[in-house]
Amino acid sequence: MIRFISLCVLLLLSRPASRGNNTFSVFAPDRPNQQLLSLSFRESASGVSIIREQSLPLPFPPAGIASHPNGEFLVINGASKETPSVATVKVSKSGDMHLIATSTLEQPAGYTSVDRSGRYFMTAHYSSGAIAVYPIDKNGKVGDAVYSQNAPNKEAHCILTTRDNRFVYIPCVKNNNALFQYSFDESTGQLSSLEPFNANPPAMFGPRHVAYHPSSPIVYFSNEQQLGVSVYEIGKDGQLTDRQHAITMSRRSPFEQGKRDLHASDLVMSPDGKMLFVAIRDFAGDEDSVFTFRVESDGRLSPMGQTKVGDIPWKLDVSPSGKHLLVKDSGDNKLSIYKIKSDGSLSLASSIEMATGTNDIAILELK
Repeated sequence: MIRFISLCVLLLLSRPASRGNNTFSVFAPDRPNQQLLSLSFRESASGVSIIREQSLPLPFPPAGIASHPNGEFLVINGASKETPSVATVKVSKSGDMHLIATSTLEQPAGYTSVDRSGRYFMTAHYSSGAIAVYPIDKNGKVGDAVYSQNAPNKEAHCILTTRDNRFVYIPCVKNNNALFQYSFDESTGQLSSLEPFNANPPAMFGPRHVAYHPSSPIVYFSNEQQLGVSVYEIGKDGQLTDRQHAITMSRRSPFEQGKRDLHASDLVMSPDGKMLFVAIRDFAGDEDSVFTFRVESDGRLSPMGQTKVGDIPWKLDVSPSGKHLLVKDSGDNKLSIYKIKSDGSLSLASSIEMATGTNDIAILELK
């Protein structure tokens, strides 16, 4: 009997670890090496382990990445403004990557996303203000643009549909300070301006990135110049009504065009909608931080704390379990993962070095 139990234990220990709810994969476009990186993260009571998996060569230097809602496709856009390209990569349940299609884009791409139906690839370009929507066929290939126009202002920073896939908001930063409102037709891919078109954020707030509440008609924008987060209620007609403008820290000096100082970057909400995180980049000091806010029942924010992080935090994401925050910084060129504590504080669990210029990431939970 003892020998039988010992044999069972040995067999269990010798079995390869399976992917469970606490294991997820992170994919990152590696521009200098022209490849797509794959990292496996395993969460456990003792901490987080990171495994660098096999990379996938790409036909162009990649810059951004967007995940398809089906959890199988990744859409990677190139860095070139002259010959903008896009590739679709299929990821198997075992984590293997396969390049299945490449296309040329009509407009250069900066921030990218896939709509909630999975039928359209959407792009917003920072320096030109170009906005474009491209169809995605059933095999994952990106087709010719069905919508292509410039937003009224340049420095357009984000494009992401609402949870119900009916509306899109285009935030513009710095002196182009604006928040443009569109309806989205998921049957045609067309964007139509709402009236009024501009939600008119306060002067020099600089809305940059967007996060939607998982269950309430509330949207949050990180404010690049104001160094905080604006909370808006989404009306049934898509119009935004401001509810709160929360702040993280005070500016050291008034904003000056072209001067590197303090700037907010990305924000992300926990899957349960109870916490929101926003990153502050300090180009002239060492105040690089992630601020944690508690999300109240009405969607408003209450400050919970500040955690110093790596140099120039650029991209944030939350693990599928909601237990860890991922921070990609562009100064130290590291991807770090922090444990999220119940009081909103963050503790560093692990980190891994990345190539210079690798700033975007996408998470897939492979089951």
